[in-house]
Amino acid sequence: MPKQQQIWSDYVISLTPDPRSGHVTLSSQATAMKIDDKPLRYFLAVFEAGSIRTAAENLRIAPSAISRQIAALEDRLETLLMERTKRGIIFTESGHMVAAHARRRFEMDEAFAVDLAAARGAIAGTVRIASGEGFVVDLVNHVVRPLRDEFPDIRLEIDVAGTEKMTHGILRDDYDMGLVFNPPRNPDLELLAEDHAPLCALVPPDFDLAKKQNCVLADTVNYPLALLNPHFGVAKLLANVDQGNRLTRDAFLTADSINVAIHFVLSGGGITFLPAFAVSRQLRRGEVVAVPLTNPYLARVPSHLLVRKGRPKTAAVRAVANMICQRMEAFGAASYPNEHSRT
Repeated sequence: MPKQQQIWSDYVISLTPDPRSGHVTLSSQATAMKIDDKPLRYFLAVFEAGSIRTAAENLRIAPSAISRQIAALEDRLETLLMERTKRGIIFTESGHMVAAHARRRFEMDEAFAVDLAAARGAIAGTVRIASGEGFVVDLVNHVVRPLRDEFPDIRLEIDVAGTEKMTHGILRDDYDMGLVFNPPRNPDLELLAEDHAPLCALVPPDFDLAKKQNCVLADTVNYPLALLNPHFGVAKLLANVDQGNRLTRDAFLTADSINVAIHFVLSGGGITFLPAFAVSRQLRRGEVVAVPLTNPYLARVPSHLLVRKGRPKTAAVRAVANMICQRMEAFGAASYPNEHSRT
């Protein structure tokens, strides 16, 4: 179908003669176009991720399923939404329009659900949280279940990510809030909660270092070390203090997962560096010892709960933020046992 015909195919054209003048008025009216949610959600996921494969991983479905839905959407709209090139996907002007429409549509659906719940006297809606991996156990153990019990109409989406991805995602409104350890300062981010704690050397109980009340970074260099990748806030923090990059050079293990580093310590393999709240359960069971570091910049490291400045806060977002502030150990809601008082 030629392009001009394609444009007009979505319109009803009518000719209305004026009985007095004899002039004819041309009017057009767009026909209603019904599009299912699924293809729009899949296309928006690809648009935001920049690739079908990444979108498929985020949605936990096969890439072929996304491709079929987008192809059907293009047939339905009779227009090309994206082009596949050697350098990746390029979205057409129509693709940008459809993505904007999909985003508005889903935001309206969510706002309607919130308004309807409010009319029933309930607090409802989906709250998207970006979380550093070190906060996950604290968040799940102390917030998720109480939130479910108190606010059954709230839904949570939790995305575990590195500091850079989280801050960019908050600014793009991919997330309603973020739990970030030692984040960079940004005037476009609003601080909802803050607490400070020392970075600790996490040590197996039978290591000599475990007997210390505190230590400096130089005390740790002779122990096998698991170091986190540079996209972690902990790694950036250590890089500012580690003169000559000795830790990076001598690290036995480099990991892109806090869980890997923790299990390295639990196995007796060596030490790692994390805030104590990341291993509070292991601390209470005596499986690991947290020795606070006293170096400047390491003795008081901030944990932040962040939102984009100026972003409207729904009742659901306020409820989640309040529970995080009141219940998470990372924000001072609980004290850790003194692991060094054992005889």
